Amino acid sequence: MIAEMTTSAPTRVPLELMIHDMTPPYESQVWTLAQEMWKESIAHRGMKLERDKLMQQLRASQKNPNVYFKIAVRGGEVLGGFFGVINTVYFSDERAARDLAWFVRRSSRGGAAAVRLVADFERWGLSKGVKQFFLGQSTGVNIEITKTLYEKLGYRVVGVNTVKEY
Repeated sequence: MIAEMTTSAPTRVPLELMIHDMTPPYESQVWTLAQEMWKESIAHRGMKLERDKLMQQLRASQKNPNVYFKIAVRGGEVLGGFFGVINTVYFSDERAARDLAWFVRRSSRGGAAAVRLVADFERWGLSKGVKQFFLGQSTGVNIEITKTLYEKLGYRVVGVNTVKEY
């Protein structure tokens, strides 16, 4: 009896989404991501985007324990990033964590990258004793969708952002 040989397509295993620090191999992709965010932003595109200043700020997370910057990577591709800080509120020595920038490429929105970045930011803040987290939206893009995401993550809307240019 001859055994019948069958061939089948290899099973595609999805690549794991990883949250990690920005390291030199990812810096050019982070810069590209920053340019995408800047171009999409309604509120910030009138300001100059400076690579050296931005990279200096993001690298601060490697030395300053109150600065956070992580990227979401799948298969070597940077899908998004989250930049945040811990500081005291103006009326108390109590510390709070807040985002400065949070962006996910359009092609990766609706996936796990955004949620995983926020979860990692919250874990980081909690490990440092933070009890309050503030997320904002200052780009002026997809405000209602962003608000819905924040609410699904357990945040409540407590204000608005405004901008005035001269």
